[in-house]
Amino acid sequence: TPAYRQYWNHTYRLEATVQLEELLETTMHKETFEKIQQPVLVLNYYKDETHQDKVVKIAAMKEMFSKINTAPDKKKMVAIPEAGNHVLASPIQSKDIVSVEKESAAFLKEILKMPAIK
Repeated sequence: TPAYRQYWNHTYRLEATVQLEELLETTMHKETFEKIQQPVLVLNYYKDETHQDKVVKIAAMKEMFSKINTAPDKKKMVAIPEAGNHVLASPIQSKDIVSVEKESAAFLKEILKMPAIK
């Protein structure tokens, strides 16, 4: 759509793919994830095996999430099944930004204990 083309690249250069793979292979492992202790919110598009994120693997997200060293009461992973897209928080791409806003606000309030702005 014109709005999509205004804000997103629709063609991509491939020169950095080797470096990106190297980054993934050398840093995305158990030892890296165990160093993470900060509160974490992971939102993803997953409805079922057919309708899910095609950009990143949900299984990889779940594996990373299980390995981070954040206390269980300080981390949250939530599927946004009606988003329909990898880009969750944009009305140009997502079909469910309301759930993204709701889950983000709940995380800020319940986990980070941030007061609501009035």
